[in-house]
Amino acid sequence: MIIKNIEVEKFRSISGISFDLGKKLTAIAGRNATQKTTLLGMLGQPFSISKNSPLYGCSTVDGYNFKSQFNEKFKLSINYEPIGSHKWTLNFHNKEYYLNNKITIHSIPRKQKGKPDTIRFWNTDGKAKGAGYVQLPVYYLSLSRLLPIGESSKTNTLNINLTAAESKYCVKAYREILSINQMSGTPIVSAEKGIGKQVYAGINDGMHDIFTNSAGEGNVSRIILAVLSFKRLKDKYKKDYKGGILLIDELDATLYGFSQKKLLKYLLDSAKEYKIQIIFTTHSPIVLNEMYKLQKEEIKRSGIKPEQSAYDTAIVYLTPTYKEDGSRMIKAENILGSTRLNEVVNDINLVPLSKTKRINAYFEDEHALMFGTYLLKHYYSINLENYINFIDVNLGWTNYLQLYKKNIPEFINSIINLDADVPDKKEYREEKQVVENSSNILFLPLEIEKGLFSFLKNHANYINFETNYSNVSTLTYDICFNDWPLEVEIYKTNDFKRWYETITNFLGGPELLFKCWIESNEDDAKKYAKRFVEIYNFLSDIFELDQIPSIE
Repeated sequence: MIIKNIEVEKFRSISGISFDLGKKLTAIAGRNATQKTTLLGMLGQPFSISKNSPLYGCSTVDGYNFKSQFNEKFKLSINYEPIGSHKWTLNFHNKEYYLNNKITIHSIPRKQKGKPDTIRFWNTDGKAKGAGYVQLPVYYLSLSRLLPIGESSKTNTLNINLTAAESKYCVKAYREILSINQMSGTPIVSAEKGIGKQVYAGINDGMHDIFTNSAGEGNVSRIILAVLSFKRLKDKYKKDYKGGILLIDELDATLYGFSQKKLLKYLLDSAKEYKIQIIFTTHSPIVLNEMYKLQKEEIKRSGIKPEQSAYDTAIVYLTPTYKEDGSRMIKAENILGSTRLNEVVNDINLVPLSKTKRINAYFEDEHALMFGTYLLKHYYSINLENYINFIDVNLGWTNYLQLYKKNIPEFINSIINLDADVPDKKEYREEKQVVENSSNILFLPLEIEKGLFSFLKNHANYINFETNYSNVSTLTYDICFNDWPLEVEIYKTNDFKRWYETITNFLGGPELLFKCWIESNEDDAKKYAKRFVEIYNFLSDIFELDQIPSIE
């Protein structure tokens, strides 16, 4: 959207690296001491709002002036990194942002009367007309605090002056990200200012207030307020608002896995809606895998493109290398592809990935694949993608059996998952013995569209779903089946598919339906998961791959 890529000529242990950014979301990952935060600062440093900008004087909801402050990101020592030892270039997507479509920053001396020179970053164009910093709002947000506000020292209330609509927006996003199904009283967004520039945010309701919010709740609140700040700019300045940059250090700090995923979706949606390029650092394998899924979906829609910057999302990985004298250097690369991502996740944990081959698992269609993978991950906390390559080639069960009977190696040495309704088909009678004698073919425990339709048609099941799983309070039984009021037997395959598409769009995906069915049918679900892993372990023995521990 704004920054296309960065080229670093020199900065501490970074030398001669470059990487592309996603147009909307970029994850910068790496182990500790790989200069993730430093790079985040370098990306934000060349932006400001000066007096000649229509946005001059604007500030964030919590009082930040949309300028990326030097001391927020950099701690420099002139003794170890002298003036002139820093230089990097930001390349932009179009020329409206800066001269020649790029800006180059280097370190120069800051003169102080009677004191030694200190380091200042400035552009290499000097004081030429049009030179200076890029006139765009930037917000640098650090979430690396370790304590919730209740365990911090004295704070003062910060008046954030939200309108009723803004407060409603914040509470809605807060509940969706943290999966909070009910709040008492009238929730109110509040903020407190601590020592220095530390700002805390949270939600007050009838049960607790900002001082009893967890660190995770506070971090989510601050992110939402940051996004709201850009929304305000877009609403107020309209044509003068050309977009902005939100930098988040330690995005996943204090958040559990589910909320990390929901937060990414919120950020991607916000980036699109409010023209924000969001760049964050992370250590989380969950975040990286979710970012890869987002990119995979985009590739599926638009195809493979030559530059990472052509995509809405990007993953950047920083790794240390060592010279002969023992000095440490950092290299950077864009990650595109599941194999390399698996290697990266292992590298973060300092675990060598000795074998890259995985067993293929085939499904009849996309919905079957989604259900099968969700069910397996429900029972296995390990990263299954390190072991299995889940594939949807949209082949029918007869095609799979034909390939199997012809002894095609790929379909003898892979896991073949057939739909649950196959044994009910007339044609299956002739193939039953083939399946029963095979060692790598199994059936899903649920006929996805029809099975879920039938499951929720039962009032007791629907009440359970509505009470314990649904994230949409207005989705009643009558609304769920408004076009399908008759008995299950009346409808045909296309009716079930149309219902499934409607309900999953309403819920934001099929995961909640899957979860409810699995937890209501533990015996069948667990039986499938155990059989799947038994087949995998049988094949992994043949190819000398790591085994997956079986569930009890």
